[in-house]
Amino acid sequence: MAILFITFHHVLLFGADVCGYLSTYDPGTKGVAGVALNSVVVTGVSLFVMITGWFGVRRVWQPLLRLVIVCAVFGAAAYGLATYALPSLFEAASIPVKATAPDFLSSLKFTNWWFIVHYLMLLLIAPLLERALDKVTRRNMEHILLCLLVFNLLFGFAWGYVNASGYNVIQFVLLYLLARYLRLFTDAPLVRFVQRYAWMVIAVCAAAITMLFLADKGAWQPRRMPMVWNYNCPLVILEAVTIFSLFTKRKGEKVPKFQTSSLKPQINFVARFVLGVYLLQSAPAIVPFRNALGSTAYEYAGYAGVVVAVVLIATGCWLVSWLILSLLNFVLRSPKSLFPRRDGTN
Repeated sequence: MAILFITFHHVLLFGADVCGYLSTYDPGTKGVAGVALNSVVVTGVSLFVMITGWFGVRRVWQPLLRLVIVCAVFGAAAYGLATYALPSLFEAASIPVKATAPDFLSSLKFTNWWFIVHYLMLLLIAPLLERALDKVTRRNMEHILLCLLVFNLLFGFAWGYVNASGYNVIQFVLLYLLARYLRLFTDAPLVRFVQRYAWMVIAVCAAAITMLFLADKGAWQPRRMPMVWNYNCPLVILEAVTIFSLFTKRKGEKVPKFQTSSLKPQINFVARFVLGVYLLQSAPAIVPFRNALGSTAYEYAGYAGVVVAVVLIATGCWLVSWLILSLLNFVLRSPKSLFPRRDGTN
């Protein structure tokens, strides 16, 4: 779901252009539906990070090195697709594609994805967070979260001194700990509130974000991301926490097995390859094609076309991700093969 939200967010802003990022927003011609939709799917990145916080990170170097290798492989795959496969499908888009050695080498860098850069930093400090969370009490956890919220919302969102937009590791630390709070303290009043009134909270947050965007005409100008869509916006954080809580609502409840386990293997299988969806659809070489597909789909079929485009992009990228990661896992066999023991064995 998180990856679908991220893809939807990208297509709405950079493909369909219904939120005023590429051209000036005009509610008379572009309507409000796209703004309202984006006010929900903007939580995608936050949900992705919260999944990591829910399960936690114990080891650092193996996941970190593996992620760098995966980024290089997917960057090369994206460059190959953009150079040799996709141009024939997007002739009308007039997307210039050049196959040069410097461009290819540049496509291998994990720094091509801002999310990956800050996620790697989160992995590096995750053991410190886990040490702090060891036997933490609810009171101490709430004090930690309060300090981080003041740090992110007051000094970041409101004043812009640090973490002005939420696109960095400081925000990721907050989301990591919020997810762990949801897992450790299911009886906390805030947790019970967002779970009980989840749909109402989501609706109120989305409506408030939409109205604040419409009220801020300065945000209608191209290339300006409105503050209400920043990841450190209080409404976005609350909305993300509430959406995430929907998937944890049954924790501790007695539910018939057929309701909880029938689709679990399929869900886990799909989840193994969703990171590749993000890497592909956000790769610099693929972005022009993704945007062209979103723009064409919206032009011919409106928001129904946008939905179809998102499904096609996510499905196509997932299939490529499944193929790449299956081959990569076969080659690497096990993450342990990357770290031989001192005696020379694995």
